[in-house]
Amino acid sequence: MKPTATWTAAAAWLTLAAAPTAWAAPPAAQPAAPIPAAAQPAAAEAEPPALQFPEAEFRSKAPAAGAPRPVATPKAERWKLANGLEVLLVERHELPVVTLELVVEGGSAWDPAGKEGLASVCMALQGEGTQALDKLQLAEALGDLGSSIATWASVDQQGLQAATLKRNLLPTLDLFADTVLKPGLRQEELARLVARRQAALQASKGNPTSVAARVGAAVAFGPGHGWGRLVQAQSLAALTVADCQGHAASLSPSNAKLFVVGDMTRAEVDAELGKRLQPWTTKASKRAAVGPAKPMEGKLFFVDQPGAEQSVIAVMHHGPLRKAKDYEPTALMMAILGGGFSSRINMNLREKHGWAYGAGGGYGYRPDGSLLNLQASVRADATGPAIAEVFAEMNGIRDKPVTAEELERERQGAILSLPARWASGRSIANTFQTLLYFGLPLDWYSGFVARAQAVTAQAIQKAGQAHVRPAEAMVLVVGDAAKVQAQLDALLAEGPLKGSKLVRIDSDGRVQAPTAQ
Repeated sequence: MKPTATWTAAAAWLTLAAAPTAWAAPPAAQPAAPIPAAAQPAAAEAEPPALQFPEAEFRSKAPAAGAPRPVATPKAERWKLANGLEVLLVERHELPVVTLELVVEGGSAWDPAGKEGLASVCMALQGEGTQALDKLQLAEALGDLGSSIATWASVDQQGLQAATLKRNLLPTLDLFADTVLKPGLRQEELARLVARRQAALQASKGNPTSVAARVGAAVAFGPGHGWGRLVQAQSLAALTVADCQGHAASLSPSNAKLFVVGDMTRAEVDAELGKRLQPWTTKASKRAAVGPAKPMEGKLFFVDQPGAEQSVIAVMHHGPLRKAKDYEPTALMMAILGGGFSSRINMNLREKHGWAYGAGGGYGYRPDGSLLNLQASVRADATGPAIAEVFAEMNGIRDKPVTAEELERERQGAILSLPARWASGRSIANTFQTLLYFGLPLDWYSGFVARAQAVTAQAIQKAGQAHVRPAEAMVLVVGDAAKVQAQLDALLAEGPLKGSKLVRIDSDGRVQAPTAQ
């Protein structure tokens, strides 16, 4: 065995120490010369600085934030390519990177009956290879370039995104264009996607949090509404390659937007993207309007999950438009009520009572409105009391103005987080995409600081009175009936849900017959 460096050095020292010495001993230490009087140390040294301990007074108060500075909205240029595709370009030449985000109208709200999940699965399949490259070959090609391409679908939008270094822009654009225009759509990849989603769906039905997320939309919008329809194992099994071919062919530049952020100019977009996407000329088909929400009838909905140690509770009702004039006071009001760790609901359920690890929520906006969802996973034995406390906090935000400390905390948080919206190509693209989605001007954030600073405690209370409506709230509970039934009965008898009836549903949102008492 080869000796280690440490062992070798030690052995050499021992050998040297054991051998007859032929070297002279070091000279004896000589007495130090006296120190001149002028250099003599002072008789008494100065006292050391006082030690600072964690509980010191100066630690009891956070440092004051500086005055907010204006945050300039990046300049965006808009125009259309020859095929009608609208482009929004934000030039950023500081770093040699480019981000692309193609957003097309459509999504799961228009999935055919019996084939729920089509938009999501087919968009995923579109990203699993091109006609020339299968899934692995496409992944290898992107890996060699250090680039990425991903596809996605939501309820009412779908699209593709890409990111690349500028030096690898052109080959990445080739792959991006082929993903849009020449997707592979192979049967073996579809079968794999369907099998994975069926397995994930089955697994989710055993998790109270997943069940609440799954059936909550059906409760709030109605199981037949575009925003409330649920994907089923059989609807996934019904999907075919022909369905995905038809879906890919329905994507149209006339109802799409391309967001480009990074080291690219308008001339480059026209020359490179315009050339590659020129064959994309599909005309958009007209889609029926989704229509107003049709919530399930009832006030308290319950999904039984035998053996669950915790209950998921969700208090929901429909809310304001994103374009509402009181958006800023509404946003600050919701931040105080349930938006962060210091929110009233989290401080109540977690810090005061110890019923939950975290609690809160906010408004999920869509073009025609929003849904307020206040949610927590709580100890099973605290299910009823936790619901009552959420209602108490909802009433509290309406009954009196918020404190100056709460207002300033959330106002500063909103203002100081604003620069993060312009920090990366992806965040810039997402911010502009969101503004256009809600029909807001591209410079909307330019006046945000002034609008936030003008919000008063009275304006927040008014927003709470207008947009937090406990009397209209629906409550969803997912938990073990053996542990929570008596608590729910108490809420129906004397609590905030007094006079209502319990509606039992399963993990697919289907109403169940009442159980014998």
